[in-house]
Amino acid sequence: MKIVCIFAKQLFAFKYENEPCNAFDFAMELWTDVNYLYSFALKNNIANIDKFVEETIEDVEQIQDLLIEIELGYKRLSDYFEPLQLKERKVKLGFHKGKIRQNNLRMYALKIDEEMFVITGAAIKMSQKMEAHIDTINELKKLNQAKAFLVNEDIVDEASFYELTFQHL
Repeated sequence: MKIVCIFAKQLFAFKYENEPCNAFDFAMELWTDVNYLYSFALKNNIANIDKFVEETIEDVEQIQDLLIEIELGYKRLSDYFEPLQLKERKVKLGFHKGKIRQNNLRMYALKIDEEMFVITGAAIKMSQKMEAHIDTINELKKLNQAKAFLVNEDIVDEASFYELTFQHL
């Protein structure tokens, strides 16, 4: 696993060995691929496939717009990422989800420090609980694996995270 900077030295993403690009770019590519979205809709028994595809692409645009606002300083990363559970709020390397109201796309990340996150993966939300759909189950596994990797590398804060990322450049 490698970690790459997405922007502003605040948002990073894991680049897994078997993936063509980092977790953020991979999600953006899938979520804007009409063929992938049609297949996903069929596999998940979505009734109105055309509406699903259109709304998903609009949801991606919402995320991109919000990230631009964050990069320009109008919003903060913590306006997008929220803890998966309340108990994660103060936990080092706590599990967070990127969420926009009435948007079914989720980015999953570990909180490194205040206003600093590393994306582990993403999914289209199909259930209330992560344990209820195979895609979010896989994302939960990625969160746990990524956290174990960072713990193994003695990542405890922003400074130790930067040490790790600059070692692997």
